[in-house]
Amino acid sequence: AAVFSTLAIAQEKAPAGKNTNADSRPAGELAAIARGRIVYRDRCEICHFSESEAKKMASGMKGIYKRGKFVDGSKVNDASMEKWIVNGGKNMPPYKAVLNSGQIHDLIAYIKTL
Repeated sequence: AAVFSTLAIAQEKAPAGKNTNADSRPAGELAAIARGRIVYRDRCEICHFSESEAKKMASGMKGIYKRGKFVDGSKVNDASMEKWIVNGGKNMPPYKAVLNSGQIHDLIAYIKTL
């Protein structure tokens, strides 16, 4: 019964004029972020916290775009993040043979939300 009531609540419609989706990003971007979250979970989370700046095996990724700098002092932007993911870093392995370009772009879309 609890499962059915949970499903019923989840399927209730919002009152007219109410937007229950507070995120106004385009559907394609939301899909990229969702895919990127999976890549992060499978490939990055082992070394990087997503909800903290604290160091796990490597620096946490929360707010990396807002901080604007990598640990080495270089600027954070999409191009530098892609380069870091593809080529690796001081203690980070390269992912060019592991992730395709679509996965990398999805991963960056997700990292930008942290």
